[in-house]
Amino acid sequence: MQPNDIFIRAARLCGTGEEFLSENELTDIRARALDAINATLFDLCEHPGVKKLTEQIEIPEKIADAAVYGTAMFLSLAFGDVDKSTLFSEIYNQKRSAVKSSIGKITDVLPGMGDVL
Repeated sequence: MQPNDIFIRAARLCGTGEEFLSENELTDIRARALDAINATLFDLCEHPGVKKLTEQIEIPEKIADAAVYGTAMFLSLAFGDVDKSTLFSEIYNQKRSAVKSSIGKITDVLPGMGDVL
C-alpha cells in the first residue's frame, strides 16, 4: 500500500474529487496530507513515518482504514471544515479504539509462589 492511497481516499471523504487532484499540483495539500498520514500512522502503530506519498509501506488493512479517517480529520480541519472534522474525529476514534484494543499476545501474569516456609 502507498500513503497516496490513503490520501486519495481521505480527499474523497473531504469532498475533493480525483479529477481535481489529478489536474492540479497541490503541493501544499500533499505536504499537509503527508504530515497528517505520518501523525496518524504514528498514533496507530508507532510507524516511523514516510518521506513521500509514493513510498510502499506494509500496514494491516485495519490500520490503513483507520488512517484514512485520521487523515480526513486533519485535512478537513486544514480546509476549515470543522463539521466534517468533528465527524471524522468521531469515526477515527472508534476505529482507533478497535485497532488499539486488539490483543496481540497473552502473557501469564500470575505471581510465582517461590519457596513456602
